[in-house]
Amino acid sequence: MSRLRAVLRGQLRAKGIQYAILTLLTVLVGSGFYAARITESYIFNKWTESAQYADVIVSYKGSPLQIVASTLFRIENPTGNIDSTISDYWEKHPMVAASCPISIGDNVKGYPLIGTSLDYFDWMKINLVEGHLPNGDADVVVDESLAEALGLSIGDELHSSHGGASSGEKHDHHYLRIVGLVQAPRNADQQAFFTTTSAYYAMHNSKGREDITALMLRLKSKSALVMLPRVFDQRPNEQGAFPVFIFAQLQKQWAPTLATIKRYSIVVPVVLLLMFVFIIAYLNGTEKESKRFYTLQKLPELEIFWLQQGLSIIAVSMGVIVSYLVLRSLSSFYLHKEHGLILLPLLVVLILGIFHSKRS
Repeated sequence: MSRLRAVLRGQLRAKGIQYAILTLLTVLVGSGFYAARITESYIFNKWTESAQYADVIVSYKGSPLQIVASTLFRIENPTGNIDSTISDYWEKHPMVAASCPISIGDNVKGYPLIGTSLDYFDWMKINLVEGHLPNGDADVVVDESLAEALGLSIGDELHSSHGGASSGEKHDHHYLRIVGLVQAPRNADQQAFFTTTSAYYAMHNSKGREDITALMLRLKSKSALVMLPRVFDQRPNEQGAFPVFIFAQLQKQWAPTLATIKRYSIVVPVVLLLMFVFIIAYLNGTEKESKRFYTLQKLPELEIFWLQQGLSIIAVSMGVIVSYLVLRSLSSFYLHKEHGLILLPLLVVLILGIFHSKRS
């Protein structure tokens, strides 16, 4: 064992850069075959997972994609506001099981300020970590990670600004106080502040006019998804956006791009694998003289194999472990099933090593 350690240390000092490149290529080859699937999942899964939270989003007339993007992800400006009569209509509609109001359009320190009801926290799986959820016009809660990044804590007072930028007109007449820290699973909720819808009315001096930006609906039956579009066609002042249909359209539009990525996710790893084989062959070629030396010393074949191939196997094994950890860290949006592909470099180095040992 001491002889093996001494030989491997010597090889590492002499050819450390080659073995480092070998580890890097192992990571690129092992994870490269998954590039298309990871990209596809990154584009869609974070979007499609939100379809489980709301069946329909009602807002002012406009683009359904804009309504979904602004309400669920805050990456678009809202199409406008709807008044309380529209909210009442849909909340009492026989096809609707539950509703959740959303008011957006202001920010705190550049991060969206969301006015909503307590239902939102249940719908979006947001857990309370400390303090309490907002129930008054001055109450605001924030994800604990954002609070830490901004140096905020419970009890701090804030002022919101109009629009999406912190440089907008400040609502100096209305203050907000952090009353709770939460833990949100969605990135869009991690990067936002939450208050009540009544706080939005107070900030804009409109307590008697209870407008909201959007109303998220859960339906009693999924069959209502087919019937509701006709209902919206007969209502002039609101638009119904169906997240599940939006995501299907997006996936269809991205299909050609994903097909190209899938082709490259095969070609590129194969090219890297050829480079990988070349480096293994080069390293094996430099060990020919050592094989004769070990044989003359009458060492066992297994020990000779490890003396020659041990560092290559260790380097590739490290690359496989890193590949696995990288893929596993992405499992929040991509549950890959073909784990075996990351073992391909290790299989190659073993086959080449055995072939070299038999041939020498």
